[in-house]
Amino acid sequence: MKCKKGIIFALDGAIAISVVLIMLINTTYYFTTTSQESLSQSQVIKRGYDVIALFEEAGRFDYALRSIDTDANFVDNADDYATDGAQLIASHYLPNGYNMSIELYDAVKTECFSSCNIPNGPDKYTGPITQEELINGGDVYVQVNATLVSDTSGNPSLSVIFNPNFYPMTAICDEGETCIYTTKIPIPDFPIGQSSTQIRVNTDNNDEFDVHWIRILDDPAYMLSSERTIPRGQFIGSGERWYAAFGSNGHFEGMHKVRFKVWIEGDSIE
Repeated sequence: MKCKKGIIFALDGAIAISVVLIMLINTTYYFTTTSQESLSQSQVIKRGYDVIALFEEAGRFDYALRSIDTDANFVDNADDYATDGAQLIASHYLPNGYNMSIELYDAVKTECFSSCNIPNGPDKYTGPITQEELINGGDVYVQVNATLVSDTSGNPSLSVIFNPNFYPMTAICDEGETCIYTTKIPIPDFPIGQSSTQIRVNTDNNDEFDVHWIRILDDPAYMLSSERTIPRGQFIGSGERWYAAFGSNGHFEGMHKVRFKVWIEGDSIE
């Protein structure tokens, strides 16, 4: 009897050891597999940063910002390299099975509709311009796109009027005297979610301007994406960076933020 009991205990011990070994093997396998997948995905995210650096170096972000219409809903990503290779097509630079969207901040342009001509008479400002409903708000910089119609002062300049302070602006101009003006200091405490908040554009030195559009910098309300839809459940990572933007004449225009999102291509997972 003692011998039989010893054999039974030995078999129980062997079975227990076998179960533990199987669990250890499975745990090691799944841990290794998960680590490899995570490493692979991190490499794709790093590739996303490389794509952003490539587009910046090639001037594609600059071209995209200049080319976006005031009524655009998305950044142009048509597969057409005839127009200076400016489209933001990231899939060409990623491994097979991956895709990437690009979110370009400061891309929306709020068109001026009311009294957009600033005469050199007593009323030296535009009508009120209603901006997009801001998401972050706070201390914001404002950009204005305007054409100098008549230079009577020899020192044409603009400022923004808001509640009811004046905020002077710097200018970056192309050959046709169409300039992008940016406030030198941020406008403080700009409210969020209030499209009724309005600004005016003022000529400082009695010159005549035509104002085309304005935009609020670095707020998601003024961001456009290069992709219309991103498949649900297949997102794997994202990143962002700031880049230096330049006008068509090569002059420094400002700093803007760009964000990218990478996902696995295939059928959407609901």
